[in-house]
Amino acid sequence: MNQSSTKPANVRKQQDLLTTAQPTAECRLRNDRQSYFAITRELVQAQFVLADGVLSQRLWQEVADRDLEVGRILNLLYGSCFQDDVAEMTALDDAFLALHMS
Repeated sequence: MNQSSTKPANVRKQQDLLTTAQPTAECRLRNDRQSYFAITRELVQAQFVLADGVLSQRLWQEVADRDLEVGRILNLLYGSCFQDDVAEMTALDDAFLALHMS
């Protein structure tokens, strides 16, 4: 087999990788965002509703253990009064990520 006959297969393989990478990155971002939203909601409950310092400390330790970005959580925690509003949280998170991606 000569090199020219294998080249289209290699090109096709690279194109397949590129087309599958986009949905994978999008899926990872969506899962990542859901994790940030969930921990933020738990922190709201622990800190503001229950005023439970021990639970709050445990949740912040989970943030550290999972290597989540504290600034992103603080933005979600204090940037909105409606952490159950997915659209508002998404817009807030998008704005935060846009500032840190540029």
